[in-house]
Amino acid sequence: MRALLLLLVATTACARVATSRRAETRPDSLTIVVAGTTDVHGWLRGWDYVANAPDTTRGLTRVATIVDSLRSANPDRVLLVDAGDLLQGTPVTSIALQDSLRTNPMVATMNAMGYDAAAIGNHEFNYGRRYLSRAINQATFPFLAANAFTPSGTRAYVPWTLATRSGVRVGIVGGTTPGSMIWDRDKLAGATVIRDIVPSVRDAVTDARSNGADIVVVVLHAGFNEPASYDTVTTGLPSENVVARVAREVPGVDLIVFGHSHREMPDTVIGTTLITQPRNWAGSVSVSQLAVKRRGSGYTVVGRRGGVIRARGHAEQPALLALTDSVHRRTVAFVNTPLGTTTSTWDSDSARVRDTPIIDFVLEVTRRAAGADLASVAAFNLNARFGPGPITIANMAELYPYENNVLRAIRISGKQLRDYLEFSSRYFRERAAGDSLIDGAVPGFNYDVVAGVNYVLDISRPVGSRITSLTRNGQPVQDGDSFTMALHDYRQQGGGGFAMLSGAPVVYDKRETIRQLLIDEVKRKGTLRPEDYFVKNWRLAPDTLVGPAYRAMRRGAFDRPRSAVPSRTP
Repeated sequence: MRALLLLLVATTACARVATSRRAETRPDSLTIVVAGTTDVHGWLRGWDYVANAPDTTRGLTRVATIVDSLRSANPDRVLLVDAGDLLQGTPVTSIALQDSLRTNPMVATMNAMGYDAAAIGNHEFNYGRRYLSRAINQATFPFLAANAFTPSGTRAYVPWTLATRSGVRVGIVGGTTPGSMIWDRDKLAGATVIRDIVPSVRDAVTDARSNGADIVVVVLHAGFNEPASYDTVTTGLPSENVVARVAREVPGVDLIVFGHSHREMPDTVIGTTLITQPRNWAGSVSVSQLAVKRRGSGYTVVGRRGGVIRARGHAEQPALLALTDSVHRRTVAFVNTPLGTTTSTWDSDSARVRDTPIIDFVLEVTRRAAGADLASVAAFNLNARFGPGPITIANMAELYPYENNVLRAIRISGKQLRDYLEFSSRYFRERAAGDSLIDGAVPGFNYDVVAGVNYVLDISRPVGSRITSLTRNGQPVQDGDSFTMALHDYRQQGGGGFAMLSGAPVVYDKRETIRQLLIDEVKRKGTLRPEDYFVKNWRLAPDTLVGPAYRAMRRGAFDRPRSAVPSRTP
């Protein structure tokens, strides 16, 4: 958004003239600019390590160029914040995990960019508290989480910080999603308790104001007001998506920069609180202008305006390219390491509407590793494909992007299995005139398929009556039947709202990561053949809806970044 940059330059030029006339005093009025990123997920540079090709649309190296322009136009008026989920994501973060004695490349880059604060995202806990603590100690900026506590009730992390720009004191408060208590339960157990965001942020905002903050900026790793992705009733956890509530219920908040939902919201106002969300993967920078005037010994906000500047088309900052050159080269070499070969083409293009060998490869590897009757997984990436030819680590990362997902197996009943499949089928909508067959509110990663039973999913019927046939070894599955099922730990712990799995006994857990199991399988086999894994055991019905469902799925409307709400709300 180059127009926004030009406006900031013009506005600041006037402010500099006014300031120079009274250099001895603080200005009576000025504009503070808050630049924000979120859900960077390891996108250090404009390079797609899976495709092994440049990416001109994202990367902190491009963000840095935008921030440099803002600072040049607004000297001593710009703050830079991040709303969390930065330490996990691309293969760069895999290399960082191996480098226990080196500075984390994400942290080193953000240090060089001069970040003022970052909220702790749920993915910051993926590699364990020790890994996060090391990153925090390396950072020249604070990681914030006002709602994270120790079991004794003391703060687990810094709740807020104070920064000063041109004499204006800006309090920055952070909050993180309570969902980590499910998704990384094992890593937080006995050490960290993540409470409700709203009251904890309210307390931190009060503290910041009491300690002289003229402006309060809240950085939240939380969604706007969508339903929680986990069952809040069964788990007893507060919702993760409370940004709108914070704006309405917490007095004294001037700006909220948020993330977590991987959507983009340039400029929304609730009451007197400006709300903005930049695009994930360092695809854009949110730019918020807070106009302030002197009131007594401090300042108060008298105007607010937000927007985003897309990273696409901006040059990568040369200094950061040099800083990250070593880790970039090592990452490229790592992901292109050959593991094995295949004479076939493996493709996930239609994996959510048809049984495919590439997903059965994942299902069979996990089922066999756990010694389970069944296995479940989602087609995480509809663009995953490899062969014929060499198979690399990059191929496995594209097929299974969540490198820290751990394999577990649980014991479930026939009724739980049926309920599981019915709940998963929410991905498909009952067809009404002109409607898409894909429900945009249900992410593709929450649509699981199951191996080890045969079933028919009739998407023309209402959810709850869609599984029209469910058999194992030719016999109908009964409610009282018992099975073991291999799955990843996110799902086993209730991720995605699959409440029917609550309390299911864990019968297998050797802390093996699923992606590594896939890598090891390719190495062991040498040559992958579809017939070693593919068993056609499920189908959609009726046949007349499979084509329309495929076309709706490939349009990708359900996965594209989009605005969570209209541009402004009352």
